[in-house]
Amino acid sequence: MKAVTFNPLAITDLDEIISTISQDNPDAAANVRSAIFETAESLGSHPGLGIRPRFSSTRLTGIRFIPASDYPTYLVFYREDTEEVEILRILHGARNLPSLFE
Repeated sequence: MKAVTFNPLAITDLDEIISTISQDNPDAAANVRSAIFETAESLGSHPGLGIRPRFSSTRLTGIRFIPASDYPTYLVFYREDTEEVEILRILHGARNLPSLFE
């Protein structure tokens, strides 16, 4: 099993998502947070589960994403290397995703 790490952008994304949801429903925010963490942790054992997005930039080669369990509108973007899985971003699927990676 590989270690799973969150980079600073992913932490900021998660904080913003949880803050926004908790304004209306703190219980839902806690559930979304748990689902995102569970999804991220599962990547340590199964990093190949994710989907490879079709971004035009070659700089983004190797990035995958997976929908959060029970909350598929939230996408966990990550990159796998030999020792770890790095969570790069956590984004709502309705956003302009390619622009957020440039």
